[in-house]
Amino acid sequence: MDAAVRTVPLALAGAPVKRESWIESASFDLAFFSLSPLVVLPPVFLALYVDTRIGIFFYLLSFPHYMSTLSFFFWDEYQARFRTRWLAFYGGPVLIAAAYFLLIYAGLPRIIRVVLFAWNVFHVARQNCGILSVYRHGAGVTDPSQKGVTNFAILSTSFWLAFWNIDSHDAFDPLRALSSDWSLWLRAGLGAVVLAALVRLGFALLRRARSGQSIQVPEALFLLTSLALFHPFLWMRSSNRATAVMLLPHYVQYLGIVWLLNRRRFREADGSARQRVLSRVSQSTPLLVALVLSIGAATIGASFVLRHGGHETIFETFYILVALEHFYLDGLFWAFRDPAVRRSFGPYLIGYDGPQSPSRAAA
Repeated sequence: MDAAVRTVPLALAGAPVKRESWIESASFDLAFFSLSPLVVLPPVFLALYVDTRIGIFFYLLSFPHYMSTLSFFFWDEYQARFRTRWLAFYGGPVLIAAAYFLLIYAGLPRIIRVVLFAWNVFHVARQNCGILSVYRHGAGVTDPSQKGVTNFAILSTSFWLAFWNIDSHDAFDPLRALSSDWSLWLRAGLGAVVLAALVRLGFALLRRARSGQSIQVPEALFLLTSLALFHPFLWMRSSNRATAVMLLPHYVQYLGIVWLLNRRRFREADGSARQRVLSRVSQSTPLLVALVLSIGAATIGASFVLRHGGHETIFETFYILVALEHFYLDGLFWAFRDPAVRRSFGPYLIGYDGPQSPSRAAA
């Protein structure tokens, strides 16, 4: 949901704004958004303190999260957009794959790892900004300055935390040639930016409160989650392991917002065969859970077979490529600067009061 961070207001095509605290309901929002870092604690503790091999079960969420992006190709209303912008939606992924394999062939995997790390931090932080925008607009706050200040605070804090233990990430080892204390200076510089960003955010929230639009509990909770999501980098020695732990709640958030959007949008099975399939999956919680677990289990199986067959590099190469393609396509599908995206997504994320939302249907 990364592109929702941009400062273009969400035009809802005339849909009335329903000023409620929760995007869906208290139980849904807490489980999928605000408390998602707590929801994933059981597998994290198992992997950290019982058996590190349990970490393979992270694939139960990661690959379904990547694949859920493809659900937007099933929307009938986007087919004309795909045809008119075929270079972006189809040519872009091909170019990314070509550049990726060219760098591997040239023996420059370090560049790929640096790009993956930085893009991953940016991608996760922008998703937090996007979900927070839904809360903010749902509360009737449309001042672009509030969005800009808040998004900058989330982005800067995320990068500061992500680079806290960057010494443990060997992809950045060449920077040691600049200075033996390069990471210390980087943390200090980013820390100064974060301090200024948080002070600005505090004043912005104060101005908002004085205008009669005080931040409500659900939005405040998700703001705190967004600012602290990268906390594993503070207490874990390995940057790679901290990344895996941080990504788990990100996966939960993404799967939750995509499910919510598709279920609200396709509450009636109509249109093409592909759209009817999407409607059936999004409307049936058991079917959706089975699909997610099947994709995750297939990924675990492929990882196990390839790793134990001496082909670990093949799996890692494919997995990284999928992640990069997801980053790119996600930026296109959630580009709220595009009027077509605002018209399609906006009414089902903000001010929605339909009968078939997930929490109501599951009740």
